[in-house]
Amino acid sequence: MQKADITILSLSKLKVLKRSGKVEEFKSDKIFSKLGIIPEDVMDGILNDIAQNAKDNAIDTRTIADIVERNLIEHSLDHPELMDLAKKYVLARIYNHVFGKGNWKGFDERDLLLTYNALKVLEARYLLKDPNTLRYIETPQMMFRRVAKHLANVERQYGRSESEVKQLEEKFYKIMSELKFLPNTPTLMNSGTRLGILSACFVIPVRDSMITPNGEGIYDALRAMAVVHQQGGGTGFDFSELRPKGDIVASTAGVASGPVSFMRIFDVSTDVVKQGGKRRGANMGVMHVWHPDIEEFIKSKTGQLKDTQLQNFNISVGVYDYFMQAVERGDVVPLINPRKTKIADWDYYMSKARGYMNEEWIQEVILSELEEKGGTVDLAESKIITIDEALVIAEKENAITQWVNARNLFDEIVKGAWDSGDPGLLFIDTINRRHPVWYLGKINATNPCGEEPLLPWESCNLGSINLEKFVVDGKIDWDGLAETIRYAVRLLDNVIDANRYPLKQIEEATKKTRKVGLGVMGLARMLIKLGIPYDSVDAVYLSYQLAKFIYYHAFKESIEIAKEKGSFPAYDAKLYKDIWESAKDFYEILEIMGIKDKPSDYVKKLTSIVDKLDFDKLKEDRIKYGLRNATVVSVAPTGTISIIAGTSSSIEPLFALAFIRNVAVGKFMEIDPLFLDYLRKYELDNPEVVKKIAETGMIGDNPFMPKSMRKVFRTAHEVSPEYHLLHQAAWQQWNDSGTSKTINLRSEEPPETVERVYMLAWKLGIKGVTVYRDKSKSQQVIYFGIKKEREEVKKEEEKKIQQLLPSSLRIQKKFVEVSETYAGGCKTCEL
Repeated sequence: MQKADITILSLSKLKVLKRSGKVEEFKSDKIFSKLGIIPEDVMDGILNDIAQNAKDNAIDTRTIADIVERNLIEHSLDHPELMDLAKKYVLARIYNHVFGKGNWKGFDERDLLLTYNALKVLEARYLLKDPNTLRYIETPQMMFRRVAKHLANVERQYGRSESEVKQLEEKFYKIMSELKFLPNTPTLMNSGTRLGILSACFVIPVRDSMITPNGEGIYDALRAMAVVHQQGGGTGFDFSELRPKGDIVASTAGVASGPVSFMRIFDVSTDVVKQGGKRRGANMGVMHVWHPDIEEFIKSKTGQLKDTQLQNFNISVGVYDYFMQAVERGDVVPLINPRKTKIADWDYYMSKARGYMNEEWIQEVILSELEEKGGTVDLAESKIITIDEALVIAEKENAITQWVNARNLFDEIVKGAWDSGDPGLLFIDTINRRHPVWYLGKINATNPCGEEPLLPWESCNLGSINLEKFVVDGKIDWDGLAETIRYAVRLLDNVIDANRYPLKQIEEATKKTRKVGLGVMGLARMLIKLGIPYDSVDAVYLSYQLAKFIYYHAFKESIEIAKEKGSFPAYDAKLYKDIWESAKDFYEILEIMGIKDKPSDYVKKLTSIVDKLDFDKLKEDRIKYGLRNATVVSVAPTGTISIIAGTSSSIEPLFALAFIRNVAVGKFMEIDPLFLDYLRKYELDNPEVVKKIAETGMIGDNPFMPKSMRKVFRTAHEVSPEYHLLHQAAWQQWNDSGTSKTINLRSEEPPETVERVYMLAWKLGIKGVTVYRDKSKSQQVIYFGIKKEREEVKKEEEKKIQQLLPSSLRIQKKFVEVSETYAGGCKTCEL
């Protein structure tokens, strides 16, 4: 008997278990009538899989739906029209849940702007469900409407009329539904819900005590972290204030176990607490380079520990100019026990120290204080405690535990980063020198991916503009971009008022500065549309000009909002530091990197509008009218929101041109849509060509691809580390927060490359840097096809056997492969 006959025979006896509990006879017509005309091999695949998955001659409707969806996506390489059908199939399921079968006529046109994978991400994590039935209670457009309405309603607190509130709601809805701007994940998930936490980034202090009266001890911080993670946020900590391993604990006459031991407790807690049932927690752990346990910290995720310890932490060493200069000279630097530099209670001179006596702005601050206080100022009460002063105090109080060679310590950092991607570096002097509200204190830590250097207890809400949407007929729509910036900044400012804060300290610190972080996504796609290679001076120049334009208009809008609603409470017109006064010139950046090429006339003309921006007038307006937000810009890794927007991640290059995407129901070949357009143009869009490209995800070394394509379609591992850094530096100059960027390295890159990257990052004025060398971890977010180890293939085959739906993937070769939520860039954050 033929296999087809067996299938038909088994299906003829099959019963279908409905969600309502009813049982019906299986009828294939009910499936195929909804799908329309589809290829015969797809129909056969669906029927065979249904027969294989039936148990005791019965199968439930959900399993049938998964089988249909799976077969559509897995055949989409040979039949591209099936991907659009799969998208509509998923959308129809959502509509049926929300409106009921037969109660809706057609799809909302804006829902059809979303890709298949965008809908899968929305289904898995964003769309609201009935907690009892677990059926969806909103469509994608209803989600955007929910967010827009919730945030526009804030305007009522400031006396806006109903018509004004409704008008703003429409503007917020428009920029989101057209995928021109999206706020961070917690805002999309929680707006208008009982949970209500809308911020993504938090920095929590960790003082040298189990608990403290003001809730800043070690276990106070652990509790705060658990609350934040449970509600969807990511946390950053500076562990430098904790006494070193072996130090005396006076209260118990015992000895301290050291900061790294406590980090393990934070790590275990993060594993246990799953964020809102949707996201697992992420942390940034920081230790400053002067701490006696710095070597243990550097090695805490390397060697045999790299895939076993602190897996919920990114770790970074906080380094200072004096340390980096000592590295260059080969000098020694002191390791200091912070406990012995005590000011009062849990304040330490060493952890508060920033800046140097030879800096002009520091001298001005000190002279101003002396004039105000009549010639004498107690160091503990000064706005600035310099590193020079703290080092003198450390020596005087016998706080220096040993002197170490800075070069040797730096080599250990480099070796660790090369081996495992950790630790990264935070340039503490750069962060604090360019912190606009420096007078509020020293920043010692950042959020998990480094784009938000924050004061203790501060949070920040983020959102990103989709740059790809502003390329129109080969030019940039600067007016449209400016308008989107204005509404995006207002939306983010409203988040601060609409937010439900997990802890009182977070609410107080956040509302004191009202920091917001407007970022970008889709840079790589914008460059492709403009015909500019990512690894070119023209691309870096465009990044620099875009960053300047976005910062200018975001800052301008913050001034406009201040006219209506007032400045942030901690605003001091005299002390506030305008970051454009310390921004490096574009040509200085090229000079530091040793690049002699200049931007073309084409890109200069393309961005000529930026050269007309008047920052002197901006400063005048700030002083005259005030400022609503202490910071306005932050370049974050966009994670899943760039998948929803259907564009490339943040300021990263494309990670692959064609690859296998894993989703809940199966796998499919995803092809970058701009790349597919080029393939069609050259009549290269056949499945075998795509499969060949998907083996590596890139075409740079493929002599059979047109030269014009190889020039423009550059992927992350083809771009040299220098150009990764140049883009990060360009965006950092016009950024009052931080710029998160992954410096991708090929597996064969030597440790010397990491050393060069870290030294250049410091000189370029970048606030924080991290590298990721391919294959440096056993658990990777992206596997490069033909390089994939045989063990991984074996593991996948074992998984397939165990799945409810046995794999029927028709693609048998090894390809670049990623998860449902991977968009490129930061391997930890999904903002």
